[in-house]
Amino acid sequence: MVMFILSSLFLIAAAFIIGAILGNLSKRFSAKRDSVSENSTRAADARLASLSLLGTAANDDVKKSAKDAAAMIPPAEPVPAPDPAISDRSTRSARKTAAPKKAPAKTEAKVVRSPRQDDKNRPAVLKTARRGKPDKLTAINGIGTVIESKLFALGIFHYDQIAGWTTDEAAWVSEEIGFPGRAHREDWIKQAAGLVKPVVKTKPTAAPKKPAPKPARKRS
Repeated sequence: MVMFILSSLFLIAAAFIIGAILGNLSKRFSAKRDSVSENSTRAADARLASLSLLGTAANDDVKKSAKDAAAMIPPAEPVPAPDPAISDRSTRSARKTAAPKKAPAKTEAKVVRSPRQDDKNRPAVLKTARRGKPDKLTAINGIGTVIESKLFALGIFHYDQIAGWTTDEAAWVSEEIGFPGRAHREDWIKQAAGLVKPVVKTKPTAAPKKPAPKPARKRS
């Protein structure tokens, strides 16, 4: 078995060597054929030589094709200059849209007259606050910002107005602003009386007396 394997290997090696020798001999004796790349290279060289003889540059055809391609592209349309009036209007409109919206003004509370009320016990009221500055009625316990605005709408702006109410007038105001009995329960009259600033009367200062003129001395 071993002898068979060795003989087979020997025959394969001999066949390989013989094939190599025969191939080398055939290459030497056979005519050398030009490859396709060599043929194309020779044709290009011949073309360049003919162009040089005619006095034409080799890359003229490339330039010509580039010029033809450029001529086929349509010219760009001119862009008109922006109108300053239109741009100014667009800028103004953009500013208007971007401007923040103003908060709606606060509306004063309106007092709805009660059908059960009459003006018999209506207290004295003012059209406007004195010196244009009403008192802070929310300092009275039981009067919030809503009730304060309703009292302002009735013409009640100051502590001394509330302090001067009678029992019937306090009841009338409580009913009118929609909170019956509120002024009595919270004792607004007493609280307002404590907030009224006492008026201090100052006596006018007397003008200093001028000294009496001295009598003139008689000359002897």
